[in-house]
Formats: sequence, C-alpha cells, structure tokens
Amino acid sequence: MYLGNYNKIILSLECATKLIQNMWKYKQVGLIVFFLSLLMTAKASPTTDQDGKLNVTDEKGRKQGKWIYYGKDRPDSGVPANGKVEEGKYVDDRKEGIWIKYHTDGMTPSLKGNYENNRPKGQFTRYWANGQPKERGNFEKNIYKDSLIRYYENGQPSYQGKYNEIGKENGKIRYYYPNGQLEYEYDSNNGVISGKAVRYYENGDIKEISYYDASGNQTKSEVKDPVNPMVKVKDPGQSKEKAPAINGTPKTQGVKWSPNGYNKVYNSDGEIWQDGEFKNGALWDGKVYVYDSDGILLKVKVYKGGVYHSDGQL
Repeated sequence: MYLGNYNKIILSLECATKLIQNMWKYKQVGLIVFFLSLLMTAKASPTTDQDGKLNVTDEKGRKQGKWIYYGKDRPDSGVPANGKVEEGKYVDDRKEGIWIKYHTDGMTPSLKGNYENNRPKGQFTRYWANGQPKERGNFEKNIYKDSLIRYYENGQPSYQGKYNEIGKENGKIRYYYPNGQLEYEYDSNNGVISGKAVRYYENGDIKEISYYDASGNQTKSEVKDPVNPMVKVKDPGQSKEKAPAINGTPKTQGVKWSPNGYNKVYNSDGEIWQDGEFKNGALWDGKVYVYDSDGILLKVKVYKGGVYHSDGQL
C-alpha cells in the first residue's frame, strides 16, 4: 500500500480513537459498542482503497479506482504490449480526475487532462513526442474556454489566444514564428476578426496592416516592404504526416464520393472524420476529426498540401 493511503488510515484511526475516548468519558457504552461493530464490518471503497490492485470492478461490474490500459489491451493502438496507452481513475464506470494518454512508445505522455463524469473538463496539456508541451488550455463540452497556448516542438509559442463561453476566439490573438518573433496579431469578437490586424516579417518589421469592420469584412489593407535586413527563420521541422488513408468504400452518407474534389467522410460510428478537398482519394486541404475511445472529440487536425499543418479550432 502506498504512503498516501497509509497516512489516511493513520488519520482515520486517530479520529476513531479520540471519538471512542470521548464516548467513554461520558459513559456512552452503547454507542461505543455500535461504533466498534461498524469498524469491524466496514469494507474499503474500491474508488479510494484498492489494496494496491489495479483495474478493479465492483459487484455490479462497474470500473472503479485506478486503471491502466496497456498495448496488449488495445492492439490497434500501436503501443508495445507492455507500454501504456492511458491511465486514470474511474468512479462508477465514469472517468474522473486526471487521465494521462501516451504516445505510441508507451512511455511519453501525449495528453494530461481532467475528466468530470466521463467528459473532458478543465485544464489539459498536450505534448510532443520529445516531451515538450504542444498545447495548454481549458476544455469543456468539446470547446476551448479561457486561455489557449500552442507551442512549436522547439518550445517556442506558436499561438496565444482567449476563448469565450461558447468556444469562440475573443480578445487579442497572436501567432509567432519559431524564433519567438510575433508573426500576426488581431482582435477577435466572438470569433470574428475586427479592427486593426498586423502581420510581421521574421525580423520584426511590419509586413501588412489591415482593417476589418464589425462583420469581419476587410475594409483596408496596406502592404509594407521590410526596413531592416531580413532574418531567415529555421523551420523546426516540416511535417510529413499525411491524412489517414481511406480504405475500402468511403462513408459519405449517400453523397457521391469524388476522389478529386470536395468530400465529407464519416467513421464507422457516423461521426464526421475527414472534411475538405481530396486529391487521388486522399485529403489534400481540410480537416481530420480525432476522437477518443469514448467517442469524444479531442481535436481537429488541419492538413494543407497533403500534410499536417496545425490543430484547428473545435
């Protein structure tokens, strides 16, 4: 039994001892007998004390307490048999508290996030395969809330923004180059760009100034030449990740499939999976929707020119 449970037991015994001493002081013999009988018949709750055991189910077959899924439990995950796929706590068969999901090496976390009643809710952090943070924010009901920051694989921020209660960008939004230099900034009002927006060259000089009305329509734009010597920003690594291959007959819900054109493709559960322009039967410019094992939308991956570009807004 680990130390946390041991400390809890010691505290519980101390409280019980003091309670019995107070009962004895006031000659409450009947209450003492009743209390001792409760202590003798009480059983440990599987959600708080599993005697060091993992993957416990109760008498109703519900998952309780700490669970760890390994590659051998989920052969389709691509994780080695003894590597971890995910781990966390269940309460009455529902995910609760912090859950950790792992990259295909089975050791490096890919996601740490809070669950409430089997749904992601609260703070989360996604990680690159090298262990660096990839994205930090708050997530609830399949939408971002409050602040969100994304990082390049080299640790530099790539995006900073704020989101309102309905998951729309709201406030100052900033994009950065891999060297930390500001690339683009604008103000958003409920997901609509408004007012002044500025783009920058890699050396920090202003590249373009644009103005937008309240509806998000551009009313004016001025492009500027660089003033100072240009800076060559080292790309942290061009993605070579292609969109998932579509095997067999694509599920398009009755709409004619076009190998070279726009399509919406659905997964076996009828959820939107790929959406965008296709070339030779593969997604070229569009989005891939990623779900967890419970069918909860985790993120939207944007593909440009046939390769992964960034994560998009849910």
